Amino acid sequence: MRYGVLSDIHANLHALDAALAHLQRVGVDAYLCGGDLVGYGPHPNECVERIAGLNATVVAGNHDLIALGRLPDDQCIRLARESLRWTRGVLRPDARAYLEALPLRADVEAGTVALAHGSLNDPRRYITQPEQAREQLAELQREAPGARLLLLAHTHRPMACSLETGAPPSPGEPLSLPGGPWVLNPGSVGQSRDRTALARFLVLDTEAATATFFAIPYDEEGCRRALRAQGLPADSMHLRPSPLRTCVGGARRLARRALALARGSSRSS
Repeated sequence: MRYGVLSDIHANLHALDAALAHLQRVGVDAYLCGGDLVGYGPHPNECVERIAGLNATVVAGNHDLIALGRLPDDQCIRLARESLRWTRGVLRPDARAYLEALPLRADVEAGTVALAHGSLNDPRRYITQPEQAREQLAELQREAPGARLLLLAHTHRPMACSLETGAPPSPGEPLSLPGGPWVLNPGSVGQSRDRTALARFLVLDTEAATATFFAIPYDEEGCRRALRAQGLPADSMHLRPSPLRTCVGGARRLARRALALARGSSRSS
């Protein structure tokens, strides 16, 4: 089975349509979505409608729950709080009903694949480090010993981590998923945290045991025009990382690569 895995769409219809067009070209059998359909962007109703039309397996993200009034916005930055207040005012009844029905966690492939937003038990928790991912895998194995994959979202950054390795995935290159279990995060479709605005998602092939990550451009200016038309800040669709965060993140990635190489070398010697 080939799944198109999406998350953190954040009401960015331009990015979502670009991602869906790409997935149609490469071919998928079904869709999985890790939540945060709304918040930040100018098209909450349209993005909910697109995802609902895919007959996808979807879980609720923290922004979805905040828009519904089921979570407070105290952990959000000001930009997120302002956009969510606007979202609550424009959300159509059908979109609201769809979001209301979303579970916090879902299981597919006879329970071998688990899907959640932030973590297994908290949609607001960020899983950013390999050590945190391995803690999630240990918890998953206790709850569902047959599960081989855990799909998470929320961080807006791609991740592929097993009990042995945590090297950052390379876009466009199939990543082999031997054994398991693994944590995979496709990154954000609609609210990039990179230096450039890109729609990120992945294709999970459970039969071939591979995950292929993608990062593609989309109509940024079209999204900015739509934001301005709604009176929303034009940078809502792309939060650029600060220079300090970029340096720290780069150092961490280099350290993880070095550790993964060292582990591989020790196993082969």
